[in-house]
Amino acid sequence: MIEVRSATLADVPAIVAIHRSDIVTWKRWDDDGQARLADYADLEPYQRWLNGGPWMDEASYGPYLARLLAPDGAGLALVAEAEGQVRAVAEAWLGDEPAPFGRNLNLSVIYTLRGQAGRGLGSALMRAIEARAAAAGCETLMVTHAEAGGFYARHGLAHLETWRRARLPARASHTQYTARPYTPGGYEAVRGWGMPVGRYQSARQEWERVQPGAEPRFEAWRDLRQIGWQIEVRHMPAVLWLEETPRERGAADVHLWTRASGLSRQLLAAIRDLGAQAGLSELKFFVAEAALPQLGMDWHDDGYKQQVWLKTLAHR
Repeated sequence: MIEVRSATLADVPAIVAIHRSDIVTWKRWDDDGQARLADYADLEPYQRWLNGGPWMDEASYGPYLARLLAPDGAGLALVAEAEGQVRAVAEAWLGDEPAPFGRNLNLSVIYTLRGQAGRGLGSALMRAIEARAAAAGCETLMVTHAEAGGFYARHGLAHLETWRRARLPARASHTQYTARPYTPGGYEAVRGWGMPVGRYQSARQEWERVQPGAEPRFEAWRDLRQIGWQIEVRHMPAVLWLEETPRERGAADVHLWTRASGLSRQLLAAIRDLGAQAGLSELKFFVAEAALPQLGMDWHDDGYKQQVWLKTLAHR
């Protein structure tokens, strides 16, 4: 019998074990950026993180789960038990964005312990996730990193769009805009805004991720540039976050929240200008495939892409 329940901090070891079971070979990155095979026990927390994020180590996942389970109710973590043992896990975030997402629940994680596939654990979690989405008044349930298309199709989701990552050089510009330093705070500041750039998960989840203290401060990240601005271009406000990439100094991911419907030429020029002012050489724009022509002529694709799947929920 499968039982689905809310996760607790006591589940941290079991959840980390589920995620670790998905890694066949572990790697260590040397100072020259070369990856070498390694044993998990020999890796420091930062190196474990590089193999798959906070889920790879109990010391980093514990604080992450605590934030997810904060009493504001925006985060959701569920586990599925079989024979009284935690065998699968799912995580999701509530958010509000413009159409086609609307009020949404974004399923960001769903994993089953290696060797336990085919027992209905994932399906039990999907049913529970959809029930939570409906109870929260969501218009859509979405998965923004959908690798198991057949699984999501069986649960009523359909492919919506493909997002790809393009790289552009940071470049000074004479575009007129205003900008002031900004530290992200409460979600109300951007509730209902879209995220035309850097939406690897949902606009809400990316906002929560860049909050002060949301991610561990590894020594290797100590001098990485992470810079926020509140900007305005042609009377349209936006929040910009540039995040220098570990092991790729001088390049930064662009994260942009705005009320605008897309990425205008002037907004793009402002972002590139601020990147140049910050001393960055290259900016990574993760955008919907249909938006790539808006980036102009000097971008190049770095090969990374994600598939976005969506289900419209019936209103009750």
